[in-house]
Amino acid sequence: MGAVYKAYDANLNVEVAVKENLFTTEEFARQFYKEATILASLRHPNLPRVTDHFVIRGQGQYLVMDFIQGKDLRERIEGDGLISEGEAIPWFMEVADALAYLHSRKPYSILHRDIKPGNIKIQPDGRAVLVDFGLAKVDDKSESTTTGAKAMTPGFSPPEQYGTGRTDSRTDIYSLGATMYACLSGAIPEDSLERAMGREDLTPLRRRNPRITAALARAIEKALAVRPDERYQSMVEFAAALGSAAQASKPTLVRDYPYLDRTVRAPITAGFGDLPTRLPFEEKPSRRWPQFAIPVAVAAIVVVLLLPGIVNGRGQATSQAAGQTQQASVSTVAATAESGLPPASPTSALPSATPLPTVDPSIALTAQPTPIGGGIGQIAFASDRSGLPQIYLINIDGTGLKPLTSMSDGACQPSWAPDGLSLVFTSPCPDSEETYSGAGLWILDMANLQPQPLLTTPGGDYDAAWSPEGERIAFASERLGRPQVHVMTIDGGQVENVSGIFAREVQPTWSPQGTALVFVSYRNGGAQVWLMSDRGGNEQRFARSGSPDTHPAWSHDGQLVVFQRSLSGVPRLIGTRFDDLGVPDFRVCQQSPYSSHPMVDPDFSPDDRWLVFESWPDGVNHNIAIMTTTCANVTELDKDPALDFDPAWRP
Repeated sequence: MGAVYKAYDANLNVEVAVKENLFTTEEFARQFYKEATILASLRHPNLPRVTDHFVIRGQGQYLVMDFIQGKDLRERIEGDGLISEGEAIPWFMEVADALAYLHSRKPYSILHRDIKPGNIKIQPDGRAVLVDFGLAKVDDKSESTTTGAKAMTPGFSPPEQYGTGRTDSRTDIYSLGATMYACLSGAIPEDSLERAMGREDLTPLRRRNPRITAALARAIEKALAVRPDERYQSMVEFAAALGSAAQASKPTLVRDYPYLDRTVRAPITAGFGDLPTRLPFEEKPSRRWPQFAIPVAVAAIVVVLLLPGIVNGRGQATSQAAGQTQQASVSTVAATAESGLPPASPTSALPSATPLPTVDPSIALTAQPTPIGGGIGQIAFASDRSGLPQIYLINIDGTGLKPLTSMSDGACQPSWAPDGLSLVFTSPCPDSEETYSGAGLWILDMANLQPQPLLTTPGGDYDAAWSPEGERIAFASERLGRPQVHVMTIDGGQVENVSGIFAREVQPTWSPQGTALVFVSYRNGGAQVWLMSDRGGNEQRFARSGSPDTHPAWSHDGQLVVFQRSLSGVPRLIGTRFDDLGVPDFRVCQQSPYSSHPMVDPDFSPDDRWLVFESWPDGVNHNIAIMTTTCANVTELDKDPALDFDPAWRP
């Protein structure tokens, strides 16, 4: 493209920088004059002034700018090593403020299009300055073509900057994210074009530098999304995430960024509006007991209460006298009669004559009223609060937090067996990621909490889902080189690839009868929810939108499917009736004040009246939350600043 020269302005007696562009056609010359004039009007403390411009015909175009003293970030990395998070964030917030200023110019916004470590200089007073406007472009949306100079830097340029793709402010967001990635990790991120073609994946930032906080890593990786609509949609939005990360790691950091708006979001507390009545979530008459059954249930309670000494405080049976072998059963009839709902599972009764293993009462099944959502009233999830992610268990009221795993390589993605006595999970798990190359599946028996590997075949197995009858597990596997949906028997003796084509296919979820799977397929480029038989075949697209759809959850009564959709770069929950095959669908919880809150990875409660999901309304703290499927009683289970993800409601 050209070079940058250090020169001397003989008229003003000052050092200047002269940027050379080697496009010499008449069309580019006209565009250069237009853009140079606009650049000369810019005034921002973190941008150099453009003081002059000229064209030497047949040779090139030239911008004359302030010469900025100091080292650029590339020189800093090469000379001093990695830049710390605390040192980097103020610099990048200054650069983001400068870019927000450029993007907000009227009548035309200005794109830099060449952000990289070598184009950010740190002055002796510690101020960051974004230099080199050689590829800057006036974004005149009325023009059908782009005439400005256009090039790319592998690793720092997004896919749309290659070839004839149209660039916009999200191009600069990607490049700033790539620059931050390089400065904090010492490695250039994988090339965007290679990623877009499926030949490479982005290495998680914390895998390269574990000292980076999870909040900052998530913000940078979102900025590096291949698809523009999955990135932050404005520099202000990106900077807000960076600012939240800075406040989380260094709450005393105070800077003035005049072109970055501040957004304060209310935390999740309560009060979603009702969903459209066309697709009712709340009532399922087929699951209610008939009214005449309630007196019978109450009578059964009386009988149980009149039997002294049947059950002790931990659900273990005792006999009234030595040698007596009388048996009785414990159930959750009391709460069932009160709520009009059947027990969450017919297998929840415990035989009184057979003592249970001695297990922590907060983990073992106990005789108690049916809690909110049915089942045991507990949720498994992954959290990095102890370092690497591990599986934890928590009661739905936020009490009784217990670690379930202590895997040396981390653990995540828990999925319960239908009886709630075991779960399958993924390990190694270094962070919350979409794929886990090289990982395997493990079974955890809740009676002894001793994890056992399920398969020994290498290749990367993850996204496990336990079938309703408890005999099979569906999962994604990279053993063929690309993620595909597989189904295996619980003993691992039979494994079958059920994906119909050689495309990336992940996140399988079972139908209530175990005869079908919904899953995520990339066969058409972007992420889409598809449906197929549990043996493969009969494939059809389920939801139809132009946005990425992922992480489907199927209600236990088979009526509803809820999944995650990226809308303007923010993940939302989408609901649809299964009988409608995803068309039409609707936003879950779209009413204020929750319309701006991200919600991901939903899972239904055993009675289908509640959802558990991951959310981070403040832009930083990822917590597990529950709410009714009518968007009421929204509650965060825990407010620990760690990254909590992958929730699974215990049957």
